[in-house]
Amino acid sequence: MIPGDAVAPIWVVVLGSAFFCQVLKVVLYGLARGRPALFMLFQSAGLPSLAATTSACLLTLAIVRCGWSSAEAGFAVAFAVIGFHDALKLGSAAVEQQRALFLVLDRLEISGSLGRRAAEYLDPRTHHPAHLILGAGLGVLFALAFGVARG
Repeated sequence: MIPGDAVAPIWVVVLGSAFFCQVLKVVLYGLARGRPALFMLFQSAGLPSLAATTSACLLTLAIVRCGWSSAEAGFAVAFAVIGFHDALKLGSAAVEQQRALFLVLDRLEISGSLGRRAAEYLDPRTHHPAHLILGAGLGVLFALAFGVARG
């Protein structure tokens, strides 16, 4: 903790929220799988969403520190909207591509290692709205807990 009224720079808090998000993801997926899930440390998709956590943390910090009508808050809003939109659109596109790939594999009756490699090509862990909502909540809470001066 920084002594007095000083607070950490915004980028430090946002990186901290990203790190916390990824560690939480490893723990959650590890509990669900019953074994360590260190691969989730390098996945932006999943529960909670890394994009949602960092953009919500940045937006919260910009509003609290600079005010809603500041240029920083405006940038953070645009960043968050674009990030959320892309995460949802790319996530749904990945699911559609996966369905098409499985249909092709089924029609061609491909099996063995080629079929497994093709099936693993598109990762089913995509951004679902719940992942984004929970990630955004995590980002807001992290920003309020660690990014705001206490008097």
